[in-house]
Amino acid sequence: MITLLRRFRQRLLSENKFSKYLIYAIGEIILVVIGILIALGINNNNNFNAQRKIEHDYLTSLQTEFKTNLKKINTSISVNEQRVQSLKTILTLFNKNVSDTTSTHTISQLLGPIFGSDIQYTPATGVLNDIISSGKLNLILNKNLRQDLASFESTINYLSTQLNDADFTQRKLTSLFFKNGSAKTIVTDLKIIDSQFQSISAKTNNKDIFNSIEFENYLVDYYLLAKATNGPRLFGGIKTQIETILKEIDHELEHK
Repeated sequence: MITLLRRFRQRLLSENKFSKYLIYAIGEIILVVIGILIALGINNNNNFNAQRKIEHDYLTSLQTEFKTNLKKINTSISVNEQRVQSLKTILTLFNKNVSDTTSTHTISQLLGPIFGSDIQYTPATGVLNDIISSGKLNLILNKNLRQDLASFESTINYLSTQLNDADFTQRKLTSLFFKNGSAKTIVTDLKIIDSQFQSISAKTNNKDIFNSIEFENYLVDYYLLAKATNGPRLFGGIKTQIETILKEIDHELEHK
């Protein structure tokens, strides 16, 4: 074909038909340009399809990850709500009339969870971190979803800062109790260890801790922190954010 076209051009030139040759040359250039544009279009389409395949895989993985995160935040909210109710009840024990009518076993049941667990939420972020760190977040076409995914990371960082305050207060409570109360009584009442082991704190009554103003002040602070944690700025807000992300992901997957 190339040889044939070359001969045709040479014949036009030899016959001094320059105008016809010029028209032919322009037409040939146009055909070449059209061929290039078609090739680019096919290549761009292939790239687009490949990117959509990656996007679909990311969305599917993110869907699984954020469903896990929703379960985790619901658990954290439930556990923390129980903590708030326990703290609320514990605060009533600073009223001597209440503490006098409350058994030491009940006090152990109330204090045990406070010292035995932290206010925490640790989401799964492996897929999200991989997408962001690799610079491939833009492969997700939905702008709102991209923004929500990017802001989730900053939300978790903010949560970590706030929980550090609660952790500090909890450590202070634990320290005060260890100086003035009997941890042995708590773990014995909760049947964590065998009661047959002797203890030097056996004569210590854990009700006495409720005569400490410092313990009450830290307990009030911890109660307020725990209550705020389930609010819209922390656990409550994170749950809403996760639910929004899942709805956006579900919508994208349904229309792919």
